[in-house]
Order: sequence, then structure tokens, then C-alpha cells
Amino acid sequence: MTNIKHAFCTGEQKCAAGESSLKESLNRSFDLNECTVLLCTEGRAIVSVNFQKRTLRKGDVVFLFCDAIFVINEVSSSFSAFYISLSNDIAEESLYKMTSSTFWLFTYEHPICKTTKEQYELMHAWCRQTKWMMETCIPEYRSSLLSSHIYLLFISVDSEVRRFMPAFGDSSKRNRGWALIGEFFSLLSEHFRKERGVQFYADKLCITPDYLTKLTRKDMNQSPKEIIDQQILIEIKLFLSNTNLSIKNIAAELNFEDPSYMCRFFRRMTGYTPLNYRNRIIK
Repeated sequence: MTNIKHAFCTGEQKCAAGESSLKESLNRSFDLNECTVLLCTEGRAIVSVNFQKRTLRKGDVVFLFCDAIFVINEVSSSFSAFYISLSNDIAEESLYKMTSSTFWLFTYEHPICKTTKEQYELMHAWCRQTKWMMETCIPEYRSSLLSSHIYLLFISVDSEVRRFMPAFGDSSKRNRGWALIGEFFSLLSEHFRKERGVQFYADKLCITPDYLTKLTRKDMNQSPKEIIDQQILIEIKLFLSNTNLSIKNIAAELNFEDPSYMCRFFRRMTGYTPLNYRNRIIK
């Protein structure tokens, strides 16, 4: 299986940190490791988080976990972001300890968080400290320090949400719908190359397709089928723009029964044939 996602970590790396314009990742979905944190330090970007278009501006923090679908669609000439990417080995313990429903509800509903001037300065300092730990600390201590450091960030976010948005953590006003949608995206990222039917995901979630449709319509204004199709479309575009694979081989990678069906699907979704789209991107 060909992996064409943009990854911050390369080779055997388990973590990565730095600043980037992220222009090389435009219109490519991200390999988010177990946990990725972005801090916009300059400029502006249009991004898609779980197929929802959002604007990212200086001072905004993005919390992304492995089951999210994240794409940068457009960046300004001055755009820059500090990124921290952590593997499961490092982040798992911290994620396990984060039992607060307030934190998970907030980061699910607000993956892009706007900061005050003080919060931005603290967040920028946290990013620099994390980068220093990755580059300077001896391997014997590095993972433990990073795990503790990300956990401190999570509980700090939880504290700020409770301080400024006390009503947000009132779980009595919520239902389990947000959790089910999160599970749906996790399943989608794992199975979409082979499974395109809403029934498959509903069965995995132990709910009916109609109920899954109600959940996604309510929270995302899209049907599950529309979300699945968008994920497949993103993947076809990535293959067309970032590989030299033939249309036949791309169809095989994505488990289409035949290339002509994939071509019809792509044209219905974009108005272009795959070859026309590839030629347009190359130009």
C-alpha cells in the first residue's frame, strides 16, 4: 500500500518539531502521528479538519489526533506554523491519563483554538521547550520528558476551558454523538480504501445507518456517504498530484473494481477526468 500523506516524522523518527510554511503539504492529507500540535506564528491559512473548512490565523493552536483528517488548502505568503508531532510511544500515556470529558469535548468541537496574547506567548514557549527536549535531552530521558510535557499542556488547556467556559464541561447537556462521530472518523481513516458503504461503518459502531446519518447531518451538515466520498476523492487527488502511478494502478491501490468506475466517480465529483486533473496540476 502506497503512503502519500505528508509526515512531519521521517524514517525511524518518533517525534518532530520545528517551524514551516507547510507549502510543500498543500492539498495533501497529513500523517498526524498519535498527536500533532500546530501553532500559527504568522500569516493565514485555509484548512480542512474532518472535511470542515476553517481559517487558521496567527495565534491559533490546532490539536490533532491520529483519527483526524487534516488538509491545508491554501496559505498566505507569510504563513508559518510551529509543529510538534509525537508518536504513540510518547503520547499514549498522556492521552490515557486525560480522563476529563471537558478536554476531549473541547478539542473535538474546537480543533482550532484562538488564544489570548498571554496564552500565545505561553504556547510559543511550550513549543520551543518541546523542540529543545527533542534535540538536546539524552535518549534515556527524552520520551518520559516529552510525555510529561504534553500531559501538562493538555491539563493546562482543560484548566483554561473550565476557567473561561465553565458551562462547556456540563456533560449533562451532551450525548454520546460526538464520541460516535470521532469513532466514525477513526474507522474511516483505517478502512476507507476498502470499505465505502455506510452500513459497514454503522455496523462497526453498533448503530443503524439512519442514526449515523442523523449524527453527521447534525454536527457536520453532511451525510456519511458524502464524507466517505470526500475522503476517497482526496486520496485520488493525492495519487494524481504526487505520484506517477497510472490510472489503473491508482484504482487498484484504492480497491476500485475497474479503472473506468474510478474515472466516472472522479468526474462526477470534480468535473474533470483523472488525466485532465493531473495535467492541470502539472501545469
